[in-house]
Amino acid sequence: MGECELCGAVKVGVKRVPTGKTEVAACARCIEKMNLAPKSEAPGLKRSRSFASAPSPRKRKNDIMTRAATELAPDFHKRIAKARSDRQWSQQQLAKKMAETVNIIKAAESGKHPTDAVVRKFERVLNIKLMVERTAEESRHVNAGPSRGMTFGDYLNDLR
Repeated sequence: MGECELCGAVKVGVKRVPTGKTEVAACARCIEKMNLAPKSEAPGLKRSRSFASAPSPRKRKNDIMTRAATELAPDFHKRIAKARSDRQWSQQQLAKKMAETVNIIKAAESGKHPTDAVVRKFERVLNIKLMVERTAEESRHVNAGPSRGMTFGDYLNDLR
């Protein structure tokens, strides 16, 4: 006996079924309603999986966005715009000094996350710090009443 992760039913028999790239505990009603019954594997697929699998993608050692100690500052776009305006440079001048396009500068100043290489260029050319110490952002949901809240199944039904 368990709780269905799709419809929220409690004290029902649940079964672990794959949904997309994840696996959920679902009751028989949801499995039938959403057609989550196990599907037979294609004949060639089983054979192809028996061959050597593709190597996993290697993580770059110098990828500063994935370091555990630092992360891109939430106000990075404001820092970039302020440092540029303090130097009285136009976006075109900054792009030329960084050997980047004006669109990269505009996108970064509007809040779009730049690539690691562009972050390093901003830091070097503008002499600013965009990578800050990682902060733990933790939020907990406290049940405030009798409402069961939205389940995964509610979300899937809303998509339809």
